[in-house]
Amino acid sequence: MAANDIPVQAPADRMGYRLNRARRIVLLLSLSTPVFCVLTALVAVAESASRPERMAAYAGRVPGALGDGLTVAGVLCSVVLAYFSMRVIRTRIDRPSTTLRRDVTLSALALLATTGLLGPNPFALSAAQFWGASVAITGRFRSKAAYVVLMLVAGVAPVVVELWNGPLQAMVLVVIILAGIQLVVWLVMVGSNAAFVLLWDVVTEAYAARDAQTRLAVSEERLRFSRDMHDLLGHSLSALAVKSELSARLAGIDPQGAAREMTAVQHLARDALREVRSAVSGYRDVDLVAETASVQAVLTAAGVRCTVTGADADLPVEQRAIASWVVREGTTNVLRHSTAKHCAVTLRRDAGTLVIEIFNDGVHGQSGGSVPFGNGLSGLAERVAAAGGALTTGLVSGGEGFLLRAVLPLPAQPSAPELQQPAADPGREDVTA
Repeated sequence: MAANDIPVQAPADRMGYRLNRARRIVLLLSLSTPVFCVLTALVAVAESASRPERMAAYAGRVPGALGDGLTVAGVLCSVVLAYFSMRVIRTRIDRPSTTLRRDVTLSALALLATTGLLGPNPFALSAAQFWGASVAITGRFRSKAAYVVLMLVAGVAPVVVELWNGPLQAMVLVVIILAGIQLVVWLVMVGSNAAFVLLWDVVTEAYAARDAQTRLAVSEERLRFSRDMHDLLGHSLSALAVKSELSARLAGIDPQGAAREMTAVQHLARDALREVRSAVSGYRDVDLVAETASVQAVLTAAGVRCTVTGADADLPVEQRAIASWVVREGTTNVLRHSTAKHCAVTLRRDAGTLVIEIFNDGVHGQSGGSVPFGNGLSGLAERVAAAGGALTTGLVSGGEGFLLRAVLPLPAQPSAPELQQPAADPGREDVTA
């Protein structure tokens, strides 16, 4: 599954895309309240023609062209109201709080202008509830209380002015009923907006936590490699130090003994260099269980559910090293070039061979068949072939999954007499550091 064969995003880019898409959805749902500020103003203007004179908009009562101009001004004020209400919601979601106070102030002024020009029409007064639902998701408790008071003033004051010369009891009753209705409607809308915003907060916090978990997994892998290098070189370097000191003491007493010790130092240095090269190349004797646990942690941190089977199998050193490299490169391939949600790593013996399979469900919209190798898989295929094995890849499950399979030959089991023979001494002297 090469990068130039399947153009999909890396996990970080994929998560960023999903986060941006979630942000757009939250914004779209939350911005419904500012949009209704304009719709209610337009409905108020349309209803003015059929309403009694008592409930017609103030702007429409002015005779002549001036009345039409004031009506248009009222609608434009509702547009300004919706714009700054949208900015307030976007500020709460994106959290650049530098312009919050200014946007709230300008939206409040636009609200007073809208209700002042288009009130006491009930549709125009309902714009106050939508404004309150937009701005009340920001600020502290005192600010929210101030927003509610301003909402009630903007939604009730035009009616009070209209009924000022009427019976006091009727005016008080109308004000109480209107204020109660506005509070109930406001609570429903602000609760909806608050739920969207809280959901967005949970999403962003989860994204941040996953990013931190991924970084932690990478750090743990680096620490593991550092510990391995320490264990790999600790004995050799200690032996070099002891042998060098001994050679220095024997230089004036026993030149031949000093020469032998320096020869041993030379062998130790070459062995240490070979071990370092093997560690960097991935051919040293690695702990396959630790390797699979490491890649499982990295995949889980990247949001891919990973299962591992057969990692504790008893394998020869060479096959265990190559299997570790296959698992490492195969899971890296999953991270870089797939949109997988699940990955399964399986190791099993099969008729004198070791079969390593890495399956992920992150390939979509492809037809069956093999997938050309990229650079990473080409190098892995060469390593497997050098060990006498074969590496194959292909799409399975109707093109909804990708399978990487490596088959390695296992050496024949030694006979009982062979098991009893001691290992040949390579000629390296043991040194107690």
